[in-house]
Amino acid sequence: MIFAKHELGFNFYEDETSFEKIKGCENYPENFYYEIFVLAKSTKNKQIRTECANIIKKQAPEALQLAFKSRKKITLIEDSSSFNKKLIAILEYGILSEDLDLCKLYTLVCKRLSLSITYSKKEVVQLFIDTPRLLSQFNGIKELTISTSRQKEGFSSVVNNITQLTSLEKLELEIDYKYIPEELERLVNLKKFILTAPNLVWIPLGITKLKALKTLEFRGSFPYGEDEPNPNIVNFTWLKELTSLKHLKIGSFTVQDLSDVELPASLKELEFFRLENITALPETLGHLPKLKKLRLSGMRELEHFPASVSEFKTLEVLEVIHLSKLKKVPDSFIFGPNIKRLLGLYTEFIPYGETPVTKLKRIVFTHPELLSFVLDNALSFTNLKEIEIICDAPKRRSAHTLSAFKKLKNLKYKLAHHLEWVLEDIHECKKLEDVFISGIYNGADAEITNADVTNFPQAFSRVKHLQTLRVQSAKALVLNTDYLPIKTDSLTITDIKVIEPGVEDFEVNHIKVVGTPITALQKFYSVIRAKKITLDDVNSVKNETLDFDNFKDPESFKDFIFNSNVKDLDKALKTLCNLQSLTIDFNKDNAEQNNGLTAYTHHNLKNLTIKNFNGNANVIKLLLEHTPHLEFLEIYECVGLADLPKVTLNKLKTLKLFYSDDIQSIENLTVPNIELFKVLSCDNFGYDAMVTASHWKTLKFLWLESISRDLETYPETIADLNLDTFFIDGFLTKRQIPKWIGRMKSLRVLGIEQFYYCPLPEELAELTQLKIMSIRGCDFTEQVSDKFKNLNLEDLIYRYSKFNGNNMKWSKFYALAGNKILKEDFDNRDEKYNLYC
Repeated sequence: MIFAKHELGFNFYEDETSFEKIKGCENYPENFYYEIFVLAKSTKNKQIRTECANIIKKQAPEALQLAFKSRKKITLIEDSSSFNKKLIAILEYGILSEDLDLCKLYTLVCKRLSLSITYSKKEVVQLFIDTPRLLSQFNGIKELTISTSRQKEGFSSVVNNITQLTSLEKLELEIDYKYIPEELERLVNLKKFILTAPNLVWIPLGITKLKALKTLEFRGSFPYGEDEPNPNIVNFTWLKELTSLKHLKIGSFTVQDLSDVELPASLKELEFFRLENITALPETLGHLPKLKKLRLSGMRELEHFPASVSEFKTLEVLEVIHLSKLKKVPDSFIFGPNIKRLLGLYTEFIPYGETPVTKLKRIVFTHPELLSFVLDNALSFTNLKEIEIICDAPKRRSAHTLSAFKKLKNLKYKLAHHLEWVLEDIHECKKLEDVFISGIYNGADAEITNADVTNFPQAFSRVKHLQTLRVQSAKALVLNTDYLPIKTDSLTITDIKVIEPGVEDFEVNHIKVVGTPITALQKFYSVIRAKKITLDDVNSVKNETLDFDNFKDPESFKDFIFNSNVKDLDKALKTLCNLQSLTIDFNKDNAEQNNGLTAYTHHNLKNLTIKNFNGNANVIKLLLEHTPHLEFLEIYECVGLADLPKVTLNKLKTLKLFYSDDIQSIENLTVPNIELFKVLSCDNFGYDAMVTASHWKTLKFLWLESISRDLETYPETIADLNLDTFFIDGFLTKRQIPKWIGRMKSLRVLGIEQFYYCPLPEELAELTQLKIMSIRGCDFTEQVSDKFKNLNLEDLIYRYSKFNGNNMKWSKFYALAGNKILKEDFDNRDEKYNLYC
């Protein structure tokens, strides 16, 4: 889509500013009649409307005066349906005035140079059918999309006006008619033409005169549905006339023979698809001097390529898909001098001839014969960097293995029986970085094939270093850690049968295990060096005891999830001396274990998460006193903590209380440098606790969601904080939105969600510095003040809100966001809104 920009930044949503701009310009009003027309039809400012209307009626050209007689206004709303409303108004102006420049109006009102007329816009389509010349009045637009699929026959007269749009650079035409306009040569600026025409019977001469055309896509059936290929178009010799063409895509025709077709020498990319009856491709295919990418698919009758393909000099990418009868292909073609990527899916061709040294960098092996061929001729494939194997093992062993490809960086390997020999000496690939091993997924049966493969390739044990290793979806696979690389930066193991700890040391920066049990966790920890270990509940040890003295290089651990017997926590903190992040997942059903907690002072720990605690608060106090340098503390689903313990955390910046209903008081906690405080689903967190938080003067971020339902109001002392972000909600309560929020001039982000039967306080309109505001799920009872137009929001989230009262049109709320509305939840906060929550 191409957007239009006004040279003066004219915006009819900002009527007063825009009017003043154009009034101050030379040759006003003569050069600005269309802008004045738009303001007269859209503004709610009575003075501007009257002044603009008088200019149009008395001074403007006749075309504008005739159009002005329409009663249609230009809506100020911007949502999914408002675009059609604006377009309908423009078309009705054009019906009254055939000399009106609809493109000029369209760019001013809709701010784009792209027009789409599709079946879904029934009222728009009907206006074009009733007055076909309307389309010609849009000359000046750059892109046009028309779909006549299942349209009324009368729409053909609209299509015939396409040739009047001489400014077009892109035309997408999806028609079910037998003919297209004759004088296509009038589109002298057309660069891209996408034509879908299942019933077309002949090609007009004008298409061959499109000398600026760079891209042509010609389909004989609609892209979706079960339409048969076009049976009428069998002559494609006209293509050679398109001498500027660089990208050509043709498919869904019943043509059988293209051997006499001469393609433009200018082509860089060529695709033939769904030519199901084709038996011969253009004889001169290999003589295209600039072709870099060739894609052939859906040719079930094609048995061979023309001889000329062996002469390709520039081809870099070759993709052949669903060519079931193709059995032999010249290797000088598929492994040509500049080939960098080869993809052959559902095509079991065998190369023949003398294999040249190729520049091929990536290859996907989809059948064993091709794998055998490449391995037999490995010395010709010295540039391979990416290999994917998704086939069974060859019936015979080749002279070489993957170790012959010294530049190999990425390997995807589907587990198959008798294929282990392919990986022998893989450690000799010194540049290998990423390996992905998985079962073979059979889409037809929706299951993993070769599911009984049990052995993890032992060859990886000699690899010194991998950046990433992923092993997944192999239910019978047993992975012995002795078979893993000596060092891996990121190791992910998902849904295999089991991990068996070996005896050899191995090192990872981060290991993640999902849906896979480890047979002996103590032994596992005794052979792994790791900075971060993430194990799911399958490997919980809450009823076991780990011996931290037997951990391998415990000083390497930076992140650890502790769910063993907490009586040994002091030993863990002492042994894992460089730990920076710790999650303690208590056994909440074992209160004796919880209350037995002791601790060793840990000076390096910065992040602590406490989950499922169910015991005495003094135990948590002891733990926090022994971790004095905490910067992050999260208390999650804990029981028995009515009052947070009396402790001073001088370096704490982030405190989160999640799903812990017992928490009522935080007054004992001293946090002189706290910046972020978030409370979520703590049912007894009430007024007094918020008063305490309002005394933390260093706070920048305060989030209070699903707290006490008995809370009637929020303490006004919060307004004295220098907050960047403030979030509150009124879910299932009768609380009101505080008016004092309007005094918080430091706010960048404000969330006031799920407040029912209350007004949106006018005082909030004073927050002109606000950038993001969420009023999701609110039900306002009074008219929203016009003062909210003064806000400079970048995003407004208002999903599920209801706006009641007099004059409660959506336009009032679009003003809130400066016409930049987001119909979405307040999610993806970290990435989208930079909320650090």
